[in-house]
Amino acid sequence: MSIDQPIAPMGTRPRGRRKHHSSASSVVLRIIILVVAFTLLPLISAQDTTSTSSASSSVSSGRSTISSSQTTSSRISTSTSSSASSTPTSQTTKTYSISSLPTSVSLPSLNATTPLIQIVLPSTNLVYLTFSICTLTSNSTLLPTILLSTADPPSFDIGTKPISDASSGGTKAVGYNRKINKNGQSWKVALDRGFGNFSLNSTDEVPVNVLFGLGLHDDGVTLDEVDVSGRLVIQMDASEDGPLNSMSSALPYLGDTTSNQALIFSPLLYSYSEAEPSYPNYTLPSAQLPLVPINDLSPDSLVSGNTSLSENLTLYVVPTSSDNSPTTNQLEYSQCAISLAVNTTGSLAEKVIVRTEEPQWSTVDSLAGYRQYWVIGGLEAGTNYTTWLKDQNGVWSGPIWFNTKAASFPCQLVLPTSTCPSIAYSAPLPVNSSSASTPSGDLISETSPIQSLPDDLTSLLTTNLEAFSTSLSAQACGRDLYSHVSTCSDCFASYRDWLCHLLIPRCSDPSSDSGSGSDSEQTIDDTPIPAVIHRTPSQARNNGTDTYMPEYEFDELLPCLSVCNFVDRKCPVNMGFRCPRRRQNANESYAFVGQDAESGDGSVEGGLRSYDIYGGRWCSG
Repeated sequence: MSIDQPIAPMGTRPRGRRKHHSSASSVVLRIIILVVAFTLLPLISAQDTTSTSSASSSVSSGRSTISSSQTTSSRISTSTSSSASSTPTSQTTKTYSISSLPTSVSLPSLNATTPLIQIVLPSTNLVYLTFSICTLTSNSTLLPTILLSTADPPSFDIGTKPISDASSGGTKAVGYNRKINKNGQSWKVALDRGFGNFSLNSTDEVPVNVLFGLGLHDDGVTLDEVDVSGRLVIQMDASEDGPLNSMSSALPYLGDTTSNQALIFSPLLYSYSEAEPSYPNYTLPSAQLPLVPINDLSPDSLVSGNTSLSENLTLYVVPTSSDNSPTTNQLEYSQCAISLAVNTTGSLAEKVIVRTEEPQWSTVDSLAGYRQYWVIGGLEAGTNYTTWLKDQNGVWSGPIWFNTKAASFPCQLVLPTSTCPSIAYSAPLPVNSSSASTPSGDLISETSPIQSLPDDLTSLLTTNLEAFSTSLSAQACGRDLYSHVSTCSDCFASYRDWLCHLLIPRCSDPSSDSGSGSDSEQTIDDTPIPAVIHRTPSQARNNGTDTYMPEYEFDELLPCLSVCNFVDRKCPVNMGFRCPRRRQNANESYAFVGQDAESGDGSVEGGLRSYDIYGGRWCSG
């Protein structure tokens, strides 16, 4: 299947979405009419030349364009067909003919007066269709039924026992499109949060008809009276050269937020395949990693990440609770619903404090490689936001959700550095008082993110890393193997991550309802309670004279026990690195769930990741 399928998000949120079915009948006739251009693009009005005794309508036609340079305009003609006597004339089906592909069109709205429309595409043996629900009617649970037919004349009846058709498209969350039978010519499109897709690859050229209906049953003929107000608008993209828009299974990654800023990473775009050092010139990385710009690397040394996204990405951010929010309407996968929300609420993504022009090296989400990232400013304290990414090929990722901290939150965001590439969160470091403004001069934030660590902290990190490197180099790193799955380089990288997490604590929201570290043993609805401990300059994590001390009080989100476990597992056993035991004092320094040493440490391998796509995080990993 050519369209990348979205993955159902982690966690649970109220959905309550179900189809509204009803009964009455309508006969769909095929007649040619004129193109309706994408609503967000310029329109040229054209009058419908036919009508019924009970209803008449006008449609817009014009040049149908999208961002793809291969897109051609489509001439559309429209007509209205009255159905058989079993169907009221107020439920007349309008038929629209698209003359050429590719095209992106916003279809005439479905409402109580016009609950059915039919689209006639050019005969073809290869076509990719994607559907996005832009707006809903007053009954937000009433989703459209989308039926396809390649028969001549078209038949939209998929029967009482349709089969799953993996070759035609669908999503992992709701399943594949349904087909009347193995050799049938009728399908029902599966819709997932406002998005659907369909692919046809036939040995012969066939006519392609699409029927859209409110309250339409799977037989394509039965339709009850629809008692709703408002309009349901659908955008359809059609192409013979691949989908014009699709959803990626990869998700953005939330670094952290402050009261008015958010640090957001793209999915992993590239990893760097570097040869392991070997005997007799076995040299571990230096304390300051040589972060090579991606453009200086040969293409052969780069390995693509697990994503269909390209590196030319655009960030979209909208308030989650706004009236036109796709989340409010459960249309998070609809590209036109996202665009409408951005147009309504304003482009928050334009309030960028920091933006990477090209992918940068980092080790966030336990994966080392090249990503793009953004720091967005000018956000409201204690507010929930939704974010997506889109590349220049029309592939969308996301969404993920995040919540800004309380206005009293004291810490600033820290960006990845060559010493600590895994630190990408708010930390109790000395305040960076430099301000950030938009290109027009509007103040975004009084403070910008911390992009370099304080000198005394860098010195402490460097001293410890160099000492560990010296000890590790005396082990079986070059001539002999101590593990078939880990190397000394793996050990050193995991030790760096552990050291950075211990010396640079992660700040938690002081307004959160959390207790001591022992609360990491508790869960609510199988969701761990954040493990938070209040810290002061005199009661820091480590009170040794050689330990970096914070300058103010803050609430610390404890490191995941997995941060320690990775070092224990990847380093030679005679290095003597050991993590505290769960039943003894591990909860004083780390967060975990349960007493099973093989699970609940905050890692994917441990079966309970430290975060979800709703911005929730119970430990720092």
